[in-house]
Amino acid sequence: MSWLLGSAAVLGIAGLAAWLVLGAVRRTVTRQQAGLPPLPACPPAGTALLSDQARYLGTTFAPSTVRRFNGYGLLGRRLVGLALDEGGLRVDHDGGPWCIPAGDLRGVEVSSHHAGKEVYADKVLVVDWQLGPATLRSGFVLDEAAAPGWADRLRPLVPR
Repeated sequence: MSWLLGSAAVLGIAGLAAWLVLGAVRRTVTRQQAGLPPLPACPPAGTALLSDQARYLGTTFAPSTVRRFNGYGLLGRRLVGLALDEGGLRVDHDGGPWCIPAGDLRGVEVSSHHAGKEVYADKVLVVDWQLGPATLRSGFVLDEAAAPGWADRLRPLVPR
């Protein structure tokens, strides 16, 4: 009987902790999205200049590589489809596509890390982009040979 009460107490405490953590995440998302416009709507997919599979590492507030942006479902790591066309960069994931219009690009580089994740090779495509008043930085892990080519194709789209 005492093990049953102990188990119920542990489950109750774990449930309360999970509820508090999820509430904190919801408040963080609400606070970070405040004052920002929604993500730009993706135009119909055009002819892709480049396309590849990538591992999305997350989005941070630029110039930081660790201060994460949690809004609009941009939190978390996952496999995505990455495509570049005349309109900009298109990121396709299971929750639906999101786009970085070419006019909103602010910088492009290839690095070995982003958002607290080290990949031990220069194959992370790091894209700085503007969303309303905020400058965000998104990271995508590509093949080591492909990442510099992506950066070279994106750099001319960055306004001077």
